[in-house]
Amino acid sequence: MYRTYVYTVSVVLTGLVLWPAFRDPPVDSFPLSNYPMFSAGRPDPMLTLPHALGVHEDGERTPLSPMIASDNWEVLQSMMIINTAINGGAHTQEPFCAAIAGRVAESNDDDLADVVAVELATSTFDTVAYFDGDTAPRNRQVHRSCEVTR
Repeated sequence: MYRTYVYTVSVVLTGLVLWPAFRDPPVDSFPLSNYPMFSAGRPDPMLTLPHALGVHEDGERTPLSPMIASDNWEVLQSMMIINTAINGGAHTQEPFCAAIAGRVAESNDDDLADVVAVELATSTFDTVAYFDGDTAPRNRQVHRSCEVTR
């Protein structure tokens, strides 16, 4: 009798654990996850990113590191600081851009030695094409540009 009870409880519990996997449509829930953020396609592959760019003497633009761009090591915090400065308008963009230019000028990074200007920009990238090697932005709006004085 005990053995039948144990088997019945085991089958019922196993069924309850597996039940979410067979829902239609699948639901991401405890105890099983179908990880929809990885298993479902994005509705739009475009990514809009506020960032600070270093403009080199030859006109090439490269993203500045979080520490140079916002005096912060955290990437997402840096992005939000840049976004806040951009959204604040001219009275926040100008001093923020000047502060970045000052950090570029004081930097010992050889990659920044020929940076002549800083741009605060919002760029739109096709994320699928980006990881296939097409890293050029589809659109870029420059909100503020300032010169790097050494």
